[in-house]
Amino acid sequence: MSLPRRITAISLALGALIASGGAAYYAWLEYQQNELVTQARAALKTHRWDELEILADRWTTFDPRNGEPWRLLAQAAIRRSEWSAAAKYLWTVPDTDPQIVQSMIELSKLSFTQLNDPLKGVDACERILRNDPTAAGAQQQLIWFYAMTLQREKLLNQIRAAIKVGREPREAYVYYFLIDSFQSADAVKLNERWLESAPDSELFLVARVLQMPESETGSHDAPAAPSDAPNSRPISSHSKRDLVNTLLGRFPNNLELLAYQGADCIANGDVERAAMLLSQALEGASQDNRFWRIKGWLHESRNELEEATIAYRDALTLHPLDWNTMNRLAVVERRRHNLAEVERLTSLVERAKVLRADLRKLPAVELVPVSALSEIAKLARDCGDQEIGLALERRLSQVRTRRP
Repeated sequence: MSLPRRITAISLALGALIASGGAAYYAWLEYQQNELVTQARAALKTHRWDELEILADRWTTFDPRNGEPWRLLAQAAIRRSEWSAAAKYLWTVPDTDPQIVQSMIELSKLSFTQLNDPLKGVDACERILRNDPTAAGAQQQLIWFYAMTLQREKLLNQIRAAIKVGREPREAYVYYFLIDSFQSADAVKLNERWLESAPDSELFLVARVLQMPESETGSHDAPAAPSDAPNSRPISSHSKRDLVNTLLGRFPNNLELLAYQGADCIANGDVERAAMLLSQALEGASQDNRFWRIKGWLHESRNELEEATIAYRDALTLHPLDWNTMNRLAVVERRRHNLAEVERLTSLVERAKVLRADLRKLPAVELVPVSALSEIAKLARDCGDQEIGLALERRLSQVRTRRP
C-alpha cells in the first residue's frame, strides 16, 4: 500500500474512533441526565425536599433552559419556607416553558403573601399577561393593586387593557367610576403592611395617607404604624391635611398629593395656592382631568368664563364621569345663562351622587350588584363615555345570558 493510501486509511480509522467515542460520550451524558430527571421526580413524589434541591440544582447545569428543574427547586424551597429562594427560582423559569403562566401565578401569590413584596407580584402578573393577555386572574390582581395604591394612570390603562380582551372583573367599573374619590380602610391597612418591607416607598406612604377618611385620622379606619417600624410616628395625632403637607414636602411633584391639595384649595377658595400647585403639576398632568378642573376653577375665579368652560370640557373629555367637574361646569353655564345645559349637568351630577353613595355602602367592591353596574352603564352612556358604557353593557349581557 502506498504511503498516501496508508495515511488516508489511518485518518479514516482515527475519525471513526473519535466519532464513536464522541457518540458514546453524548450517550453517557444523556443517560446521566435521564437518571437525574428520574431521581428528581421521584424525590418530589416522596417529599424528600433536601434531596430534590440537590438533584434539581444538578439538573439545571445540564439543561438551564428547561423550566422543570427551576420549578422543582422552587417547590423544595417553598416546602422549607425559603420564600426568597423560591421566588428567585420561579422567576428563572423561561417564557418558553409550558408552565410559565402557572409559575408566575405561584410567584405572584408568594409575593403578595409570605414575601410581602407586591411589586414583585406585579412583575409576575405583567409577565403572565405578556404570555397570555386573557389571563383574567392577573388582570384582576393588577387592577386591584393599582386601585389600592392609587396609581391612577396604571389603573385606567389596566382597566382598558382588560376590557380590550374581555377579561375585566366587574369591580373594575366601580374603580373607574370612583377614580377621583376612591378610599378604602382595607387599603390603609394594606399599604401599612407593605411599608414594613419598603419603609421609604413614596408609593405606599402616599397611598396610606390618601386612602384615609376625610375626618381626623384617629378613627378605626386609619391604623397607626407599628411602633417598631421606620416612619412609625403615630399618625393618629395628625390630621389628614397635616400628613399630606408633610408628604408633599418630601415628594413635591407627586400628582396624587397635588390633586388632593388642589381639591382642598377649590373647597376653601384658595386661588393663589391652587395656581402654585397647578404649576408644580405641569409635568405628567396633561392627561389628568383633576388638573384641568383646577385650571377651570382658576379661570372661573377670575371671571374668565369662556376659558373656564374650555378647561372643564377638556377635563370631561379625559374622564366623562367626573361629576365634580360637571358640577363646576354647571355653575359656569348658569352664569352664562345656558339653562338647558345647567339642567342636563345638574341631573347627571345628582345621579352620580346617588350612585356614589350606594357604592360606598358596599362591604367590598367585588360584591357590586348588577343594578349598580346597570346604572354606571347608563350614566356612562349619558355622559358620553361610549367606551365604558358599551363595554359594561356587553359585560351585563353576558351576566344575563348565564342566568338560568
